[in-house]
Amino acid sequence: MNDQLVEQVSSLHFPAQLPETLLEVEQHFDAPRIDDAPAAVRAALRGSRPMQRIRPGMRVAVGAGSRGVTNLPAIVRTVVEEVHAIGADPFVFPAMGSHGGATAPGQIEMLASLGVTQESVGAEILATMEVKEIGRLPDGPPLYQDANAAAADATLLVNRIKPHTDFHGNLESGLAKMAVIGMGKDTGAQLVHVYGARGFIRFLAPAARIYEANTNLIGGLALLENAFGETAEVHALDVTEVGAAIETALLEKARALMPRLPFDAIDILVIKEIGKNFSGTGMDTNVVGRIMIPRMAEDHRPDVAVIAVLDIAEESHGNAAGIGLANVTTLRAVNLIDWTATYTNSVTSGIFGMQRVNVPITMADDRRALEVALRCCGEPAPQATWVWINNTSKLRQLWVSPNLRQAVAGSAHLRLVREVALQFDEQGKLVSPWEMPEK
Repeated sequence: MNDQLVEQVSSLHFPAQLPETLLEVEQHFDAPRIDDAPAAVRAALRGSRPMQRIRPGMRVAVGAGSRGVTNLPAIVRTVVEEVHAIGADPFVFPAMGSHGGATAPGQIEMLASLGVTQESVGAEILATMEVKEIGRLPDGPPLYQDANAAAADATLLVNRIKPHTDFHGNLESGLAKMAVIGMGKDTGAQLVHVYGARGFIRFLAPAARIYEANTNLIGGLALLENAFGETAEVHALDVTEVGAAIETALLEKARALMPRLPFDAIDILVIKEIGKNFSGTGMDTNVVGRIMIPRMAEDHRPDVAVIAVLDIAEESHGNAAGIGLANVTTLRAVNLIDWTATYTNSVTSGIFGMQRVNVPITMADDRRALEVALRCCGEPAPQATWVWINNTSKLRQLWVSPNLRQAVAGSAHLRLVREVALQFDEQGKLVSPWEMPEK
């Protein structure tokens, strides 16, 4: 942001009466958890159909690369060990579409940021943006496979199955999408994104059958996570099951396990920070109830009037994807934006990225941003309901306005922890409740 705009924004102030205190609340989720992820991976893989397809001496490509997958290095390492145990020769490749700046070194760096390195997983990391065309969808785009994976004898994918933040269908984030978008690298990602949400809904299932028929894909390891982002279930899917009924059933399980905000309607949702490390869209659209994609209907569950974003996580490296889902933000957050990374991500996403990187009303500091949120939420100060969260991936600990006390007391899933003061430093930056430790 140039100096003139900084000066103009810094002079703006729209005072409003913010709440003096907030209620710290702990949210309970039904959250099955696997304590020993490597043991669960071994149990899922041994004797499974994809592993039966591997023979001694085969070169096996193991695809990984989704952000935010809990236990990813340990899980990938266990897959590598199980492939080694058969007498095959595994290597790991990044199956992440255009991420990492759409370069091979960038994708290796991104894998390393996820904890996946040659040392951590015990296998060579091979990255390329070269692809091999493996078929074409009827009335759709051609499909591609990472060139290193295509040159191997077998390919096994590792990915989490979860509701997507861009579209909803029988298949969303998971093994079928990793095959089409992740293995397809930047070339495949761009061609499918051109079709928008309807393309994903229409193409993922038939694409999986083309990968089954025309490539060395043998299946994948499907991971489910609970509301706390912990590993909940591990399943080995054969290539015949990728993009089929079993993956759809696992998606519905994942949907039931995901965290949600505990209120149907919220006047102001305050998010401490957004980032690609929390969600591909910076904030999870399934949590905030906004999707912001042209020609896509909004379901408004929950119904949030105003979203205020105060910061961008350091781990997002300036990628401000999702900031356009907010209504108001801070000058601090806007000054962190790497426009090259943000626009590259947005344009590669096609229609998904058109509204989500629009810069919201920008105020000089947290206090002024929150005052704007209050003035624009459609409710007067005493009646406005507030919910404050660290990010959309951590929803166990919340802070809510005192006028939600009765709703908290009446919920079997919420526990009132304490009342805390809303405090700002001399520069207008919020210091409470954020310094409270995460439960």
